[in-house]
Amino acid sequence: MKHNFLYKIQIAALMLCLTSCLEEYLDHAPDSGLDDEQVFTVYANFKNYLYSVYNGAGNDAGTGQNIKPHYPLFFHLFDQKLTFESLTDMCDMARNQNAQQPKRGEASEGFAGRMGYYKDRSRVPHSWKAIRIVNKCIENIDRVVELSVNEKNDFLGQAYFVRAFCHFELFRLYGTLPYVNHSLGPDDEWDMAREDVGDFIRKCADDFETAATFFADAGKMRRDPASGAGHLADPDQNKPNGCTAKAFKARALLYLASPLNNPSNDPALWIEAAAACKDALDTAIEHGYALLSLSDYSRNYYGTDYTNEQLWGYAAGSFNYNTGSLETFIPRIFSGQANASGQCPTDNFVARFETIDGYPLYTDDERATAIAEGKYNEQNPYLNRDPRLDNAVIYNQKAVNGYGNASLYIEDDGTKPANSLMPDAPADRYTRTGYYECKRTGPLAQNSSVKTQRLTDPIIRLGELYLNYAEAVNEAYGPEGRAPGSELTALEAVNIIRQRVGMPPVLNRFTGSKDIFRSRIKNERIVELCFEGFHYYCDIRRWKDAPTIMSGTLYGIRAVRLKTPDTANYPTGFRYQRVALGADRQTAWVNGMDYIPFPKNELVKMKNYIPNTSW
Repeated sequence: MKHNFLYKIQIAALMLCLTSCLEEYLDHAPDSGLDDEQVFTVYANFKNYLYSVYNGAGNDAGTGQNIKPHYPLFFHLFDQKLTFESLTDMCDMARNQNAQQPKRGEASEGFAGRMGYYKDRSRVPHSWKAIRIVNKCIENIDRVVELSVNEKNDFLGQAYFVRAFCHFELFRLYGTLPYVNHSLGPDDEWDMAREDVGDFIRKCADDFETAATFFADAGKMRRDPASGAGHLADPDQNKPNGCTAKAFKARALLYLASPLNNPSNDPALWIEAAAACKDALDTAIEHGYALLSLSDYSRNYYGTDYTNEQLWGYAAGSFNYNTGSLETFIPRIFSGQANASGQCPTDNFVARFETIDGYPLYTDDERATAIAEGKYNEQNPYLNRDPRLDNAVIYNQKAVNGYGNASLYIEDDGTKPANSLMPDAPADRYTRTGYYECKRTGPLAQNSSVKTQRLTDPIIRLGELYLNYAEAVNEAYGPEGRAPGSELTALEAVNIIRQRVGMPPVLNRFTGSKDIFRSRIKNERIVELCFEGFHYYCDIRRWKDAPTIMSGTLYGIRAVRLKTPDTANYPTGFRYQRVALGADRQTAWVNGMDYIPFPKNELVKMKNYIPNTSW
């Protein structure tokens, strides 16, 4: 089965860099003075050439001219006024700007360009550049003088990993494309056809597995000791390792088995994914990775460079609360930045967080059941909820650092308190939903006396591996099923994630069949992985849930402080009402939105291609 999208990626991207690739055949710094012999025979030059895929080289040094635009936090740390979450029902941006048009199914050229070709965030041309570099390294590594066996295996592991990583991350956003597994020269055919989705993903998976084998031979299943001296402190801690490669292979095969790529629901693909997910999870645990406790949960996102839950992370560095690059996350009211947009969760998303007793609240029927059984009070909505809500969202009267209780309300006479965080002129710096996000930036997003914070990005972490395993195993074997050779059921994998944060096991009423349990796995994934990894944006598409979700109504919460107490009906002194957001903040779904469109100005460089219907 072929994806009906984007053979154009290869052609547009390769033609874009064709001229520069032929002029700078080795893609090394133009002013370096190095020739082919010096690059591929001298150890230091070869290593610098390979490592340029992470750090930039020559004129690219210090910028995103490498694979970093695929790192979610790196991509979002710019003033582009949108996040991937804000392109879904999960969030609204306080400023009604770049995020609103595409989430309604209107893909402008500006949006398409920002996703693939925009300045330091350019995924497409720099992915192909990185692929070319690692292909050249694979083909020439035997020429390097004084290269130890372990170093050779480590370099090959990284090269195969980066090749698969770039292809797969482009696929998640754009669909299938040609898989370039050799360096292209001036006499090679550049106008190649896109691949069948199964063939493409298996090539990714094979390269990830090859990488894992080389990493194992190099003794680099993890780069640091699992504990003790040097733990989380290797000079190459920011590089992938064998556990990373196993985890990405499992992620790739999970995508292949998902409804978007497996419309016939072939059980063999789920069985294959389950085996890969078991292998990845077992390997990570064997090498000492572990879930952080609830008290340390936020360290996956801020306060430290790396954690022992992260199989691969991006340490973004220290940021001041009013740094311009945080504009996407932190609204002007907290940062003081005139252009800050600020990401605001919707009540649709907040409803994903169960009660502390494990009662779901996402649908009207679920809320009615929880209310009827005395587990939820709509007029005290944040009491006794999943603890992860406090890690992720600022809501009315939540205690925030350096501020007191968040004033996300109006008075019952329509006025606002002096310290209100609700809309006012200029209105585009305030939430329309009644919430702000704080998971990734913590105190920086809370008008805090903490003015500087270290931020990190868990590109892939152990929590995801448990959920990947649960999803694949449930589809292949059911809630109580296990991948062959594993003692862990799908249900137990989900409950491990819940137990870590103090949540009870999934209620029995949701574990009777894989169809019933599926919704709880999805919800657990949405809550656990929210605001990281582009997960939600990609997940609702691979699940084929996006057309329904994106056709629904987006809601916020309206809190009104009562002048006359009525504790019987309003125990907190506030009246809470769920209200639809304005028409300019709603979502829509049109055909083609499973993938991001490609800039039209690149189509003129292609031959023999009939593009999909635009959205």
